[in-house]
Amino acid sequence: FRPSLPRNMTGFQGRGPPGWSMSKTLLSCLVLALLAACAHGFAAPSVLPRSVARSTPSLRSTRFQAVSTLNVASTSRRSTMQTTMSSPKTSPKNVGKTSDKNVKENLGKMARDLASTIEKVLGEELELQDFTLPVDLERVAGEMDGNMCIIENSAWQSKAFRKIHIELATFLTSSGEGSGLDILHVVMFPRYEVAGPSVPMFGCDVVCVRGQVTAAIVDLSPMSREKKLSADYIKAYDKACRGLTEFEEPRDIPEFGSHIFGDRCVFVRPSGKDECDRFIKLCGEVLKVHCRQSTKVVEEASLTPDEVAEALEAQNLYCEKQCENEKTRRILEGSFGVEWTDRYMETLLFDKPVVQ
Repeated sequence: FRPSLPRNMTGFQGRGPPGWSMSKTLLSCLVLALLAACAHGFAAPSVLPRSVARSTPSLRSTRFQAVSTLNVASTSRRSTMQTTMSSPKTSPKNVGKTSDKNVKENLGKMARDLASTIEKVLGEELELQDFTLPVDLERVAGEMDGNMCIIENSAWQSKAFRKIHIELATFLTSSGEGSGLDILHVVMFPRYEVAGPSVPMFGCDVVCVRGQVTAAIVDLSPMSREKKLSADYIKAYDKACRGLTEFEEPRDIPEFGSHIFGDRCVFVRPSGKDECDRFIKLCGEVLKVHCRQSTKVVEEASLTPDEVAEALEAQNLYCEKQCENEKTRRILEGSFGVEWTDRYMETLLFDKPVVQ
C-alpha cells in the first residue's frame, strides 16, 4: 500500500467556512502520511529487507539483530509469557547481554561444522530464495531458572521445496557461558503439488550435552503410502553413503518416528571425533542425493491427482507425528511456555502445507 498525494492540492471544493478548503487539504495530507508510515513499518515491527536469492545461504546470525524475548516464570508454564521486540543494544534488563550471542558460534564443534556443511551443500545444489518467517520467531530468547535458551531460525525455498528450515538453539548461563545443551534441527518440506510422493522429507537433528553428542539423526522420510523410497533414491543413496552408515552405538527410533521415518534412517550416538566427522560427511552426502534427485523429479514429473493427494496426506502425517515428540516439547515449554510452544511447533517447526 503506497498512498499518493492528490494532483491538485487546492482542488477540494467542499462547502465550509473560509479556510476550510486548505484545512481539509492539510488534514488529508496528514492522514496519507500516517498511512504511509504504517505501511512502512512505523506502527508495527516488519521483516528486515533480504536479498531475493543468494548463491550461498547464510544463517540468521549473520543477517539480523532483532531478538524476541520471552520471560517465563519458573513456577508456571502456562500463559505467563511477556513478549517484547528489541535489539541486543536495548535488551530488557533481566536478559542482559546473552541475547546478542551468535548461536552458531556458541554451538559445539560438531553441530557448528554440520551447520556449515548443510549451508554449503544447499548453496551449491539448489537455487534458493528466502522464506519469510514470522518476525517474532526468527530469533527468540526464553529465560527460566537463571538460564537462557536462544533460538535462531533461518529458512529458504526453492522450486522443489516450499520450506527449508534450519534451527539453531543453545542454552546460556546469566554470564553468557554455555550451560551444556546445543541443538541443530533441519527439515526440508517438499512442494507436494509438484514433487508428489517420490520426493521424501529430509530431516537432520543433532543434540549436544556438555560437549558430547548424545543424539544424531539423518533421515529421508518417504512420502508414499508404502513408506518406501523410490528406486532412484535408493540407488543414489546406497552409492553415495557406502561405508558411512556404520556406528558403534545406534539408538532406537522413538515411537512417533516409527510411523514416518524411512528404512535408511541413521540414528546414533557418535563416539569420538572420527564418528562425528563420519556423521557430518554422511549428512552432506544424503543432502546432495536429496537435492539432485528432487530436482530431477520436479523437472520430469507429471502427477496425477491421486499422487498429489498421496503426497499431501503423507506430509500432513509427518507434521502431526513430529509434533508428538515429547522431548522437543518439554525443552520448549520449559523456557517458553505451553501456548508459545504449541504455536512454534505447529506454525514453524512442523507446519502443514497449505492446500493448493
